[in-house]
Amino acid sequence: MILSKKITAAVMTFAMLAGCVNSVGQGPAAELETDLQPASIILRADGVAQGERLTFPFGSGKPEVVAMLKLFGPVEQNRNEECGAGPMNFLSSSATGLTLNFQQSELVGWFFNGDGKSARTAQDITVGSTRAALERAMEIELQADSTLGVEFFSDFGSDGFIGGFLSDEEEGATVESLYAGTNCFFR
Repeated sequence: MILSKKITAAVMTFAMLAGCVNSVGQGPAAELETDLQPASIILRADGVAQGERLTFPFGSGKPEVVAMLKLFGPVEQNRNEECGAGPMNFLSSSATGLTLNFQQSELVGWFFNGDGKSARTAQDITVGSTRAALERAMEIELQADSTLGVEFFSDFGSDGFIGGFLSDEEEGATVESLYAGTNCFFR
């Protein structure tokens, strides 16, 4: 009886995920990597990825991205009607420190302030990385007029940009958070 319940639960989970397709239509969300090694979320200038195989570029549908984020633990949903870019929905994972931003049920941005173990950029930068490591990994520019702190960004051309905040302007500064795409910052 217990085995039957476990099989039923596994079949139901697979059925829910089977309708999800990755960004290039190459397969079901059952391809989501479930070994969940540290840093298995890749923060990209054009979206997020789960491991090396499954990419969710900006414009991806909310159900597919939610299925990926839920692999890491509970997800909290919030909404802000007063963002400069217009009303925005947020999905946050306290287990990872990642917040995904949605408008009209499409992924438009992300913000990461986790412990650095659950997510990092493809250039191996995460919260806690030093400014020196950041500058070796990508060309950055400090945003001189930021009212939010020591803010930087790195332009990835047509793929977009990755921005973030440093603990201070000194050489020994560390990355406190990262972001890309559309966010709801009040400047």
